[in-house]
Amino acid sequence: MPLVSESGRTVVVINGEIFNHEELFGPSPGASDTRGLPDLIERLGPAAFSLIRGPFAAVVMDREDGSLTVARDERAIRPLFIAEGEGTVTCASEVSPLRHSLRLHDHDPAGWAHLLAFQFWPEDRTLWEGLRPLPPGTWRRYEKSEAGLTRRQGRIRYEGGGEDLGAALAGALQLQGRCALRAGITLSGGLDSSAVLGGVVGSGQGDVLAATGWFPEAPEEYDERPWARRAAEEVGCELLEVPITAQSYLEAWPRVLRALGGPVAGPGAVSQWLVCAALADAGVGVVYSGQGGDELFGGYERHRLLLQRDLGLPLTPAPGYERLLDPGATDPAAAVLFRGGRLLPLLEPEMRARVLNARRSLPVPGPGLADRLLEFEVETLLPGLLAVDDRTTAAFGMEGRVPLLDPALARLALRMPLREKSPPDASRRAFRVACDPFLPDGIKQRKDKMGFPVPLDQWLRGPWRSVLRDHPGIGLLPDVGFRPEVGEALAAGLLRGRDAWFVLSVALALHEAGSRSTVVEAAG
Repeated sequence: MPLVSESGRTVVVINGEIFNHEELFGPSPGASDTRGLPDLIERLGPAAFSLIRGPFAAVVMDREDGSLTVARDERAIRPLFIAEGEGTVTCASEVSPLRHSLRLHDHDPAGWAHLLAFQFWPEDRTLWEGLRPLPPGTWRRYEKSEAGLTRRQGRIRYEGGGEDLGAALAGALQLQGRCALRAGITLSGGLDSSAVLGGVVGSGQGDVLAATGWFPEAPEEYDERPWARRAAEEVGCELLEVPITAQSYLEAWPRVLRALGGPVAGPGAVSQWLVCAALADAGVGVVYSGQGGDELFGGYERHRLLLQRDLGLPLTPAPGYERLLDPGATDPAAAVLFRGGRLLPLLEPEMRARVLNARRSLPVPGPGLADRLLEFEVETLLPGLLAVDDRTTAAFGMEGRVPLLDPALARLALRMPLREKSPPDASRRAFRVACDPFLPDGIKQRKDKMGFPVPLDQWLRGPWRSVLRDHPGIGLLPDVGFRPEVGEALAAGLLRGRDAWFVLSVALALHEAGSRSTVVEAAG
């Protein structure tokens, strides 16, 4: 980097992969997959981005007219943040260094309200005033004029790959399964990661190291190792079992927040960081995951229950999800996805009003609610999960790959109504059919996947109690709209599980943003 066109006019910096590079640029063994991109952009302009089958965040400088173009893939697999000033534009892949270099200190109230409502950032904001993500599937061109900078933008849409779901999935795994470096995979033993493992190994990738996390001394229901072992043994790959203790999680927590630029997504982010660290120590260069399968194919229990409701069927929640959706709920989307309700009593009136206003971004009750909620999750929540994938691999110098979000596959999956791809009596039927040729037999009938839960309550009652009571970041919570009593509520155990974890994450992030000291030092 930077990549330069043959004429010298077009200069490109890109974080990403072009898996169909031979189709676009012709075969050239050993050459970079992005080598032909500057000339393609010079010839086609922004239309070139719609030809890329793979994730990317790109910045393009035209040396002749001085314009700057930024672009990001459709599913937001690679992050890209932008700060627009007086006649200037600055961009980066991470929030923290960009914020510090530009001295952006003001909180964005709307961004924080959305975070407190859903535990995810909004698609069009960060937590800091003046710093925004480039929307997924967008190119934006900045040009100089006498009045300063002008901008125009357009959409990026990949239309290739055919119309058969099974062929698209097989093609994605074949393309992304090619890897010159040692390959690893974060394996939970669930449907998505097991399908990716089987597909990557089946594509000819030989030396694959699977890794799964586990929690010593936690209850048996937290242990996914038996399923991961079954999948790894069947495809013939080594399995690395990574112990995740309360202390190792505590030490990694602020590092994850720093890499992400603040709290986003769920407790599994820190676990994923520790698993990726172990893969890096083992010499892995490329890490595969099954991220995106639930969002594309309707794999969460909330999707099944909302679809039953849409179809007028009795609700039959799976074990452990009995309280997820009340049959008489007047706002079912909020019932399954609005996470800020229990925090409202701990918020100042102004922030409480903002959080309730953010709740209005959820799909309103009415026909097709399940499909509309799935679309909301793909656009708003999935980018946060992908940020975790990207940052937890990049932090250790590894490339992350998410084959299930291949643009050809995603396009077909998102076109299918939920009732067709995941009917209530056959969850994720379309995906199961598509991956059947390479899904390990031991996983095909599994239906009890819980999503890599973390023993939060056990740790909060024990080894984390001093953090709940003493961490200096707790005193900063009123800066983003919490009432001063929030510290007392945490210390008294009035917040439990994910709620306590989330509020503590906000406290750690605020402290990290200001002082760079660690949670371990604070706990000591």
